[in-house]
Amino acid sequence: MSTFAKPVRKSLIGEIWDFTGPGYRRARKRFAGNEWSTDKHIVLTGATSGLGLSAAKSLAAIGAKLTLVVRDATKGRALQQECESLGARCCRLIIADLALLEDTRRVIDTLFVQDEPIDVLINNAGALFNIRAETIEGIEQSTSLLLLSPVMLMQGLKPLLQAAGSARVVNIVSGGMYTQRLSMSWFRSGFAHRYDGPAVYAQAKRALAIITQEWHEEWAKQGVFLNTMHPGWADTPGVQSALPTFRRFTQWILRSPEEGADTMVWMAADSSLDGISGCLFLDRQARRYYLSKKTQERPTDRRALLSFVDECVSY
Repeated sequence: MSTFAKPVRKSLIGEIWDFTGPGYRRARKRFAGNEWSTDKHIVLTGATSGLGLSAAKSLAAIGAKLTLVVRDATKGRALQQECESLGARCCRLIIADLALLEDTRRVIDTLFVQDEPIDVLINNAGALFNIRAETIEGIEQSTSLLLLSPVMLMQGLKPLLQAAGSARVVNIVSGGMYTQRLSMSWFRSGFAHRYDGPAVYAQAKRALAIITQEWHEEWAKQGVFLNTMHPGWADTPGVQSALPTFRRFTQWILRSPEEGADTMVWMAADSSLDGISGCLFLDRQARRYYLSKKTQERPTDRRALLSFVDECVSY
């Protein structure tokens, strides 16, 4: 592991303050200059709002080849035109609802038909649901969108990632996962007996982080480097609609979507990430996966999570 990828250790208050807008602006003082230019093929999910929208525009501006996976076709076409005007070498759309595994399979099939190696896959699509619901496939929607769909994309697109020679997967997680200890009984029940939207969101993000940790060493041997990032507390449309009380009390310290997405773009474009795998980043710096031993799952739960994912996802 390179020096910059060694996790920073701060007090709990210091770690949490770093999630804020002032925390980002303090961190920005140590950033190297952003003289990025790339012709990498980058697949970005959830690109029409919030962090994904900011990342898409920034990646377009440095000349990336973009494939944007979006749910809303109208917003997608408008963004496609904007990305092309900003300087993207090309910008393609795939319309899909990634809460549905059948749609996720179709995304994979479409990319295989295009038959272009993928340099970077950014699993960004997400939403926080305050009311429990199941998809038409009978899967609790947070589990499907936030965990199973990213895992399916990783597995299904692995040959195209390997074909790139040295590819990256960036899994977007959440600082909220620091509050949660993985509960496999909760996952297996589909969160049916006790539903709390923010906690379920954090559970799914914690699970995705664990999968990334579990897989990264083997995938790195095959030329695909897996990392996670969390954006801190950003004032996105998702936060505004799903967490209005949180926003009301914290809006004066929230980050802009551009500040929240900065590390995502850096992880896709910067050469300093070559060969780095298994890290969690915030503000271009590796961070701890756990802030308290009380939230660290048992090895048996990690194994149970891997089994659960295998049962649910096949491609």
